[in-house]
Amino acid sequence: MKASAFLLVAFLVVSAAVARGDEPKPMPGDEQVWSEAVGGLEARVTLVEKGRINGTRSIVPYLELRNVSDLAEPLKVRCDRRHVKFELVNADGEVVDEGWLLARSGPHADPGTVSLPLDSSMRIGMYCSNWGVPKDAAAMIATDSGAWVLQPRDKGKVLLRATIKGEEVKGDPDRTWHGEIVTPAVRVDWSE
Repeated sequence: MKASAFLLVAFLVVSAAVARGDEPKPMPGDEQVWSEAVGGLEARVTLVEKGRINGTRSIVPYLELRNVSDLAEPLKVRCDRRHVKFELVNADGEVVDEGWLLARSGPHADPGTVSLPLDSSMRIGMYCSNWGVPKDAAAMIATDSGAWVLQPRDKGKVLLRATIKGEEVKGDPDRTWHGEIVTPAVRVDWSE
């Protein structure tokens, strides 16, 4: 394949992904800022509006991690339910809704432990598909640590943040990250 044909195909694939809404789109005026670095790790949350399920908009949270350390070994970060917790908050950072913590059905694809090489970043889908979805709600955010059904009055007024915690493991040869990071909260909004 000629280089120009390859570039055209790559452009079309990226354009299709953007048209589907696969890329995070920050709200105008919102900066997608990273957390402060802790132990060589920075984090942030981005939201992507996906298609409707049962008539309800699906707002998918992504956890983005960035290795800013100066060590040659990869940084391993635990991203399971025990180590990552999402919260729905107001503009003052106060929790406005704990989220559903009811029984769910079916398996959940747990992201487990991820490995970030030196000077790298990763975007991890944190959507949890085994929550029940109400019919025709304005929007819903579903994570392994809770799920939130949003009303029209919540549009642009609530924010989502994540807390990442990792305990130190003495003698850990894998250099598993430990510490605590609270990501900057990101405004929850959706198209009409």
